[in-house]
Amino acid sequence: MDAAEADTNAAHFDPQSDDVFGRIAVRYDRLCDAFSLFAHRIWKDRIAGHIAREKGALALDVASGTGDIPVRLLRNDGGPQRILVTDISAQMLAQAKKKLKGATRVEFRTLDAHALDLPDASVDTYSISFGMKICDRARVMSEAMRVLKPGGIFYCLEAARIPFEPLHQAYLLYMDWCLPTIARIATGGDASAYNYLLRGVHDFPPQRDFARELEAIGFENVTFKNLTLGIVAIHRGVKPANLPASTAHH
Repeated sequence: MDAAEADTNAAHFDPQSDDVFGRIAVRYDRLCDAFSLFAHRIWKDRIAGHIAREKGALALDVASGTGDIPVRLLRNDGGPQRILVTDISAQMLAQAKKKLKGATRVEFRTLDAHALDLPDASVDTYSISFGMKICDRARVMSEAMRVLKPGGIFYCLEAARIPFEPLHQAYLLYMDWCLPTIARIATGGDASAYNYLLRGVHDFPPQRDFARELEAIGFENVTFKNLTLGIVAIHRGVKPANLPASTAHH
């Protein structure tokens, strides 16, 4: 990973050098419950509800992990006709397949968010939840712009910054204690399992800064909604309807 990529990868994570998520795949859901005191379930319900209200036939969920967003999309009335569930980790995707066994609207593919093996302008909605902090944001956003159809919708659920600074600093202190302690117990001392996530929580840009990054890539009507005081936020952007696929950022 070069210096420029590290600047936009909040966690400084390189999946080619550390298969941490493959190692913790079977425990990942329990770790999420413990880290967030079960709040991640509420946050994922919210973003899935937003996605389900969008028009379009094909929803792409990137860095799907164990499939929490697709599971919730299938619970919603309406929603996309097809859901493409993707992750770079085959082990995480295996867990998603177990959760979604028998679902007829779902397709699974092992894909890297930085270089999606998908045609230009081929999906109606794009979502990534808690994956952006461990990726090179610029490359991931460019790929999202490329694969979305003109007028397509981008969603990101990610760590954010509590607007009241003393409370945000108190939250970071809690996370500095909570993440290593719980992860060390749950993973038998696998330091990678929490170091990347902790760096990402600390270093992911504030909501307005991330919104500006989305606008710089070319997304329009960019908005964000804080959840749980701003611990996390949902960002939404629209690919311009008059933007041909060939002119999207690469």
